[in-house]
Amino acid sequence: MNLNYHKMKFLRLAFYVLIAQLVLSGCAGEAVEETSSSSSSEINFDAYVGRNASTRSEVTDITFLQGGKFNAGFGVFAIYKHTKEENSSLMLMDNEHVTWQENHWGYTNTRYWPNEGFVDFYAFAPHSDVPKLDNFEIDFPANMSPVDLVYANAENQKKADNPVKFTFKHALVRLGFDITANQELEEKGAVITVDKVILYGPEENKGIFLMGGHLNLKTGNWVPYDNDGIRWFYTWTKDGKVDGKDETPEEQKKRGPIYKLSAPPLLDHEHDKVTNADDSYIFIIPQPRPANFNLKITYKVQQGDLEEKVEVYKDLLKVLPKDPFGVGGKAYTFHFKLSLDPVKFNVTTDVVNWNEVKNETMPL
Repeated sequence: MNLNYHKMKFLRLAFYVLIAQLVLSGCAGEAVEETSSSSSSEINFDAYVGRNASTRSEVTDITFLQGGKFNAGFGVFAIYKHTKEENSSLMLMDNEHVTWQENHWGYTNTRYWPNEGFVDFYAFAPHSDVPKLDNFEIDFPANMSPVDLVYANAENQKKADNPVKFTFKHALVRLGFDITANQELEEKGAVITVDKVILYGPEENKGIFLMGGHLNLKTGNWVPYDNDGIRWFYTWTKDGKVDGKDETPEEQKKRGPIYKLSAPPLLDHEHDKVTNADDSYIFIIPQPRPANFNLKITYKVQQGDLEEKVEVYKDLLKVLPKDPFGVGGKAYTFHFKLSLDPVKFNVTTDVVNWNEVKNETMPL
């Protein structure tokens, strides 16, 4: 068995597997106080996740960065140059893994400040050994199932600037949703169970978004892959499975990820909202408005002994703003309201007289 191959494969997967009306969802920032250790000549780091960060546990926030998972912390590239204007290729740090060590950020391969010149620092998280820096860009093939990728930089740093301070920003666009109904369920006695939500392209098994590109750690800009590449459609179910079946990674790549709905996925007098689960957001690279963007919700309505299965469809292009997904760091929430129209009656005051119908022989 080739252990190195499987280790690299595992690390690669781990990096990428950590993703009506449209409104922008507000996000909160989180600060943390750190102390730096060792001598003043050693390069040290402080980190902060900016105000675009979400407080949910499944995104890349300061709690995750300081956590104990194998891909917690961040990777650092450091480039030395003699002058601020110089474009140097002298790599001082090459994807150095920086982690939280009780009360400070630390790393294994200690680097020291040069006596003269400047150092440009570029960082990303969650950490992986895979990315390499090429003209300030790292490759991000998000079709492996995107994480909440964040980045930071601190350029023209000198020894007097120690520790290097990073403010991480979200590089991707986050999408989520919630589902409500337009009636007082407690009064009407109806219970809605959401079975499946699908976001898809021109057909139910066709994808929507470009899934990969190159992130510039200097500017935060994206360059999508120059081919059309893989586009996914997205499915949410109660247990993250379709028809109760587990799917292999190969099968998942063909259809896109299977996510979870919030538990329980009910609308009744105790539950007024169904959402995507906390770990079941979509993360996509910033890109132009898609050519096709469709919604399908399958749900059941139960009232007494009666149960009805309903499928509703919506062309979301009709409600999207002109350029909804063009800027990284924004989080969008789709608000879907199911329409349950009560049965109504209208009886006139006049009763129409019976009309005699002539009996005619019909051939058999």
